[in-house]
Order: sequence, then structure tokens, then C-alpha cells
Amino acid sequence: HDIGKNLVGTILSNNGYTVHDLGKQVPVNDIIDKALEVKADAIGLSALLVSTSKQMPLAVQELHHRGLTFSVLCGGAAINPSFVRSAAALDGDGSLYASGVWYCKDAFDGLAVVEALKGPDRESFVSARLDEIRDRTARRAALAEQAAKARPAGAGSPSRDVVVPTPSFLGVKVLDRLPLEELYPLMDLNTLYRLHWGAKNAKGEQWERLVHDEFEPRLKRYRQEALAGGKLRVRGAYGLFPAGADGNAVVVYDPDDPARELARFDVPRQRDRDRLCLADYFAPVGNGPTADGTAGGGRAGSAAARGSAPDVVGLQIVTIGDELLAESDGMMKGGEYGEGYYLHGFGVRLAEAAAELVHRHVRQDLGIPDDRGLRYSWGYGACPDPRQHRILFQMLPARERLGMDVTEAGALVPELSTAAIVVHHPEARYFSAD
Repeated sequence: HDIGKNLVGTILSNNGYTVHDLGKQVPVNDIIDKALEVKADAIGLSALLVSTSKQMPLAVQELHHRGLTFSVLCGGAAINPSFVRSAAALDGDGSLYASGVWYCKDAFDGLAVVEALKGPDRESFVSARLDEIRDRTARRAALAEQAAKARPAGAGSPSRDVVVPTPSFLGVKVLDRLPLEELYPLMDLNTLYRLHWGAKNAKGEQWERLVHDEFEPRLKRYRQEALAGGKLRVRGAYGLFPAGADGNAVVVYDPDDPARELARFDVPRQRDRDRLCLADYFAPVGNGPTADGTAGGGRAGSAAARGSAPDVVGLQIVTIGDELLAESDGMMKGGEYGEGYYLHGFGVRLAEAAAELVHRHVRQDLGIPDDRGLRYSWGYGACPDPRQHRILFQMLPARERLGMDVTEAGALVPELSTAAIVVHHPEARYFSAD
């Protein structure tokens, strides 16, 4: 995305700084090469999505490996101060990136950091930042160590006494066109209006006026135009696979040969709090129940047909294609910045609605109620590595049937796409492994 980035560029430019805007979805090496070319004082990185934010620490690592000294400013909805502090830590010896990495909650924070970096006390400003990161990191490590001693791995694990669903099929289904009429009721309008359309702090009469006079008419127009145009093609695919847990990994097996491993998703365990890991929601491989549901894994249900796989997992992916995003980008480039911004937000919520609809298909084929289980997207807390999208592409026909691709860093293409691993366990909850 480039909405927040453009605002930062405008504010910095208005205060006399030269800004080289490279656009969006720019490879790390291109950013660094441009910084070298123009002898930049700092590099700014922005991320709307959690999956994109994972490139920030990689950029810092690359700067360090090249022996470069550009200060780095990070911002965007997907990140927080803790994430940026961790991004400053270098691989290997645990030292910090010497030129400093800053979290900037908004464009004015970014301006303040740049002014300090250009001021006479730059050296002490950077030194103070490094001291702050060391202090916060040490305190968090101490708390994590205390929590680990008080609550060892597995202490907060979900119950194993859960009936494993018997799916209506094992394998993959492709949904060539998800009906817009079914997607619209699933759109989260509160998130659309407050997060994507800028009414986060609106209250009372102001909120009611915005919704009634601006947001509802605009939403109605977007919906009607999408239906009338007939070009917007929302597609998805999902699969149900034999599965099981192997330590901190979710192992996926061949539906036609449940003893043959197809793939595994390594997922991290929390260092503190409940010490949870996404794999905890699946029955352990080799320790699952027998056909009569009485074996050592403690989870009821038949595993006789699943061989080494005592459980079942859902995998899903959806995309709304390129058309809507291209229209939004065209509006912004043509000066209709506000309209492009609103249309982009509409597209994001439509993609999420598509994910919810496909998730309902998964639940139906698993034979579980609508309030059981959760879906976890890569790039977020429980499964933070978006590069595992490449594994997903081996399991689902995203390229062949949905026209999708995945970048080297794991970002989904087209941008308005989502993917998830679906957990049926009734105690499933969202958590962060960071």
C-alpha cells in the first residue's frame, strides 16, 4: 500500500527534506541501492499487512551484512514498538544495528526522528535509542524466562479429549466464482468504516452522519457497480487433509495415502504466557486414537483410515483478482486520491468476506458448527512466516486455477488475496508467538 507512505513523503517534503519515493512492494535490494545512489540520511519502511512487515528485519539484516550505516524508520498499521525493537537485533551474536531502527507511529513521528538524525546531537540520539532497545529487550527476556520456569512448554496446551471430525471428503475443491450476493452480507462494516475509511475516532452524531450520508451510499454504489460490471471474479480453493502434530509442526498427509507426508508447517511456540503453539490443536502423530477411540493420544474418533495421521486440517486460499486494485491505483494516479483510497478498503474487506465464506464451506464439509474452530493466516502471530505460502501453493492449485502467485518474500499476488490454515479444535484461540 502507499497511502501512509505518501503522507509521510508529503510532510517531509513540506519541511524541506528530499524524499525519494520508490513506490510499493519494492524489493529490499532496490531500496538499499537507491539509498546508496542518493547518499540518503535514512531509509523509511512502511507496512499495512503483517506479512509485509516481515521484510523490515530482513532489510536491517541486509544493511548490516553490507556494512552500511543508514538509519531505518518503520511505520504502518501492521507493526508496533516491540516489533521494531526486535527488528534491530542482528543474527548471530545478539548485537544491535548500530545506526538505529525507530518505530514511528505516524508521519509526524517520522518527521521528528529525521530532524533529530539531521541535528547536531545525532550521535547521542542514536546511542540513546540503542540503550532503550537493550533495556526493553532485557526486561522482556527476563519476564519470558520467569514465565517459562513457571509454565513449561505444553502446560497451557488445549484438551486432547476432542472428537476428530469425519470430513465429507479428503482432497481439494476449487470455487471458480464466489457469488457477490453471498459475500456482501459477510463484510465487516465496522472495520471497513473505522479502519479502512478513516472513521476510527468518530462518535455520536459525527459517526451517525458519516455512516448515513457518506459511507452507506458509497458502499451501495460500489456493490451495485461490481454486480453490474460482471468483471469482478472472486475465486477460492480449499482442501481437507489428514494431519497431525509433530512437536512444533503441523504435518499434512496425502489423502490417498495417509501414511505419506506431503508437507509440514513449522510454527513457533510462545516464549511466555500460555506457551502455546498452533500444533497443540492437533493430535500428535503416532500417538493418535485407535479405531475404537481408546488409544494413547486421548482424542476420540477413528484414525484407522488415516494411518499415521490422527487428525484433519483445512487449508484455504481466496483472491478477488487484479481488477479492483488496478482501478483503485488508476484513481490515485489520476488525482482521485480519496476515491481510490475508499475503493481499496472495499476490496480488502471483500477479500476477507471471501475468506469467511470459504471457511464456512470448510466447516460444513468437516461437519462442525459455525462457532467451532478458527482460521489462522500466515504472517500473523501464531504462524508468522509468510514464506510458508509456498508450501500452501504445493497443496492447493492457486497458480493453475486461481491465477495467483507468491513472491520471494512470501507475499500473495494479487495483493487482495488471503490464505489460512483452518483448525477445528473447539478451544482454538488467536495468540501471538512473538
